[in-house]
Amino acid sequence: MYIAKLSDMNFATDLLPQLDRIGWSLPLFLVAFASLWLAKALYQKTEHFNFHKELMEKDNPAFGLALTGYLLGVTLALTGAYPRDPAVGWEPLLSALGWLAAQGVLVACLMRASAWILSNVVVSKFGVTREMVEDRNTGAGAVLAGGCIAAGLILRGALSGESASRLLALRDLLVFWALGQCVLIVGTKLYNRTIRYDVQGTIANHDNLAAGCSLAGFLIALGILIDAALTGASGELLKESLLTLMIAAAGLVLLFCTSVIAGRLFLPGTSLAKEVAGDKNPAAGLLSAGCFIAVSLLLARVITH
Repeated sequence: MYIAKLSDMNFATDLLPQLDRIGWSLPLFLVAFASLWLAKALYQKTEHFNFHKELMEKDNPAFGLALTGYLLGVTLALTGAYPRDPAVGWEPLLSALGWLAAQGVLVACLMRASAWILSNVVVSKFGVTREMVEDRNTGAGAVLAGGCIAAGLILRGALSGESASRLLALRDLLVFWALGQCVLIVGTKLYNRTIRYDVQGTIANHDNLAAGCSLAGFLIALGILIDAALTGASGELLKESLLTLMIAAAGLVLLFCTSVIAGRLFLPGTSLAKEVAGDKNPAAGLLSAGCFIAVSLLLARVITH
């Protein structure tokens, strides 16, 4: 009995500091949640269509998919904005709350800019918003969702860096975010040239969910790699930028090899391009996306280990 009581006392001693830390962190959670709402409100105010109508009246699955990806991307970005050390005490807490709120506003603005870049630059051959809203094109919704998750991962990596001051942290964030967008643009162009079908054409003209899922998985995979490359980055912009580009280049080679290998290993007797573009097989599209993400997660583990 004595040993059991002693064990209970040790458990309580270990638990109380954790509960105290969680209690001090609750205001940070509320600020982060408010930032998530702000990002959604900014997205809603800067689009020409009605969010409530698309979700509740038209039951638009394409828009639901895209908005879910957008909110997940914002959430991933906000996880990088959390303070690394627990803000225990009023003075550290107030400082952490102010900085988290400022980063939350930046995340909301940069995520909205990322969605615009995705729609107008990354996949510029068709209007993602028009396809998603007017045609209820789930392939277009999947692409926007994947691109937003990728943007959130890029911001998470950029926000996790070490900068000499908060002003320099803002500079580093903007530079690394822009670098990540460039990688997404170039990577998608290479994807369009490498894959054996017209990716954007089949999504736009044939409402191809399989092709949308495959491209979305590719974008998320790139986001994972950039996140890993930027995690803990220093303020040495040239060095960190070159390192990120090298990792992205190596990752692109592996991702393209994955596309070929996955088709031969998991779809013997047929081709992945035929299943995705010709048969519009959503299972094949999800398989392609899953393989892209799996390879990027394994490579990201190597980078951050």
